[in-house]
Amino acid sequence: MSKKKRLPWRCANEKQAKDKATIYNSREWQELRALKLNSQRLCERCLSQGRFVEAHVVHHIIPIETAHTLQEMKRLAIDCGLDGLQSLCDQCHNDIHNDAGYHTREAVQQRAKDRQERWQDKVMKRFGFLQRNDPNYKVEDNGTQTEIHERPVRETNTDRTCETQAQANAKGNR
Repeated sequence: MSKKKRLPWRCANEKQAKDKATIYNSREWQELRALKLNSQRLCERCLSQGRFVEAHVVHHIIPIETAHTLQEMKRLAIDCGLDGLQSLCDQCHNDIHNDAGYHTREAVQQRAKDRQERWQDKVMKRFGFLQRNDPNYKVEDNGTQTEIHERPVRETNTDRTCETQAQANAKGNR
């Protein structure tokens, strides 16, 4: 029995974890990080409060986890230049992430849910299914399973009960 591989807690899914690892292991990121730490050796947050603490971490001002694709993530991580980065000590870096709430379980789950919805909309549009903004699009939640009705449900005029296309075809063939 194989164990399920645990993701880093800041990542919403395995793809995001791989994308972040690709960026952080790249030569471009390593050079940019070293350049930032060489240009600003002290924690910028502590320095603003009059303390002199050595910086060990390079922090992205705009978190790269907010990106949806690897290209967007690279743009936020590397193309931001030195102005998009901060030199921080470990404590200040952890405080910033905790205060911002980007990496709370709820925030990570919400980003994963948003990403899933964008993917579903893209697939549904590509294959011609109804879109979420279509008035005939319905989602029913029966407590255990969610069903998506891709095609409009027709009502009969006499008894106002819904019938499926198969039932309507069966009536027409009698």
